[in-house]
Amino acid sequence: MTGALLLSACNGGGGGETKSDAAAVDTSAFRFLSGTAKQNNADLTQGDTAAGAVPSVVTRNPKPILRKWVQLSAGKAGDLNPVTINGAGFVLYRFDKDSTDPSKSNCSGDCATMWPPYLVAPGGRVFLDGVKKENVGFIRRDGGFQVTIGGSPVYLFSMDTKAGDTNGQGRQGTWFGATPDGQRAGRKGDGKGALPPLPSGPGTTPAATSATFFDSADFAEPAEGIVGPGCKPVRFDGSVSITGFAKVWSGDNCTGKSARIDKNVKDLKALGIGPVRSIGFTSGDSAGNPSPSASAAANATFFDAPNFGEPAQGLGGPGCQAVRFGGSVSISGTAKVWSGDNCTGKSKVIDSNVADLDSLDIGPIRSVRFSG
Repeated sequence: MTGALLLSACNGGGGGETKSDAAAVDTSAFRFLSGTAKQNNADLTQGDTAAGAVPSVVTRNPKPILRKWVQLSAGKAGDLNPVTINGAGFVLYRFDKDSTDPSKSNCSGDCATMWPPYLVAPGGRVFLDGVKKENVGFIRRDGGFQVTIGGSPVYLFSMDTKAGDTNGQGRQGTWFGATPDGQRAGRKGDGKGALPPLPSGPGTTPAATSATFFDSADFAEPAEGIVGPGCKPVRFDGSVSITGFAKVWSGDNCTGKSARIDKNVKDLKALGIGPVRSIGFTSGDSAGNPSPSASAAANATFFDAPNFGEPAQGLGGPGCQAVRFGGSVSISGTAKVWSGDNCTGKSKVIDSNVADLDSLDIGPIRSVRFSG
């Protein structure tokens, strides 16, 4: 589960150049057009479909990406229906810690690196495809304007590497896809926008490598990221966000009553085993010896300190990418890390979380290569 441990880095911390009053930005300065960019014969090398506008690319660019056009479509992605997607098919997310009246972003710095603000250039075009014009606004940011929907500033997620990905849904209990009117996207009938369930059963659900436990029900912070393998103590037992299956226990050291989980649990009391005190992940090697059956990784999260200590940097493939933080890494699938820039020097293949990259014994990590 890549990026499940991005806690403080994604908790916001100032809105940069964002302007607090969305109403002060005159929407007449933008050109609104009905239909998609393609239907309006827009230049598809610009705007949402430009090569540099892909979330995993935007997050690595030192300069903000100001699109000449944006497309806001009411669509479906994974189990999110409806959810707002852009012209390239990427989900637009909202942050619960932002304010909507007036509109203001509280995500900057490392947070904005992981969650790039969705920006349009001054005077840009806005293609409306199932999203009402009255729900769209703007706040000033980074020399351009961040789009708001229903007053909520919207963002991309750097770990979404292809159209239709929903890897940002439910992160830290505060990040959710935005509906066409700016509300939390989620399962029908769930006003809190809870995360969609995963398939049940060991035949369809892979083993989890990490989980995020929250102090209160409904994924309310503070939170603690826990990484396997083996049995780990649990400090917060309100709710849990997890991808894959693991077993939680009522006693320390994986003793007492237990319950198998393979999806997010918004109230751990519902398991009926009492307070959760530990979690057992399946065994796996986190020191850089990949299993033959591991699939190729599409992305990874590198942390500045061992044991997944923040700040953190999300990277996506394909190809060789520069690594800024070399303390630890969260990854699902195989990739190769290198001691030199541009994937040179000593190397090691990894296929699971590594709590201390120094344990690979190849020196400081400077780059990573994904397949493709």
